[in-house]
Amino acid sequence: MAGVETSSRVDRIVETAALSSAVWARSALDPSERDGDDLFGPIAGDAFADGVETIYEGYLVHHAPRGRAFAAPDREQALLLGDYLYATGLVQVCAAGDVEAIAALADLVSLAAHLRAEGGAVVDAELWLATARHLAGPRDQALFNAREALRNGDPTILCALVADVDAAAPLLEHRRLMGDTR
Repeated sequence: MAGVETSSRVDRIVETAALSSAVWARSALDPSERDGDDLFGPIAGDAFADGVETIYEGYLVHHAPRGRAFAAPDREQALLLGDYLYATGLVQVCAAGDVEAIAALADLVSLAAHLRAEGGAVVDAELWLATARHLAGPRDQALFNAREALRNGDPTILCALVADVDAAAPLLEHRRLMGDTR
């Protein structure tokens, strides 16, 4: 695999994980079975795209029926693989030297996982999109206000941040990958 040009970030995520561990290599789906491509990384901008996509794949491995590129054989391996992908993505984001970006992504993962665990009004798609847009800039207080309101049970501000025509495709794709039927 080393030295082989791959066609997408998702392919590079698989290549990196497979080189890191034979266990992760065995969890990788064949390219013909992979489902989906870059989603929130390109929205976040070039400096963060690889890291955001890697973290997002970790999120899918943890919370979706399966990742875009991985299907762990059991829940324990899915948790370990997802944690590996989270950590790898954060290392990639760290390379940009932007502490606020790291904090925003750590908060995203924590809050999105909490939303999934609570099972109520799941607006993790909106949270992913709003965070990716925040990373790309301009950065202002809007995301912080939306997350605080969300922690208090009010998704209104968050939904307003992504209530535009450009939001429809990534929100729908995230819901499809997560197996959400709404």
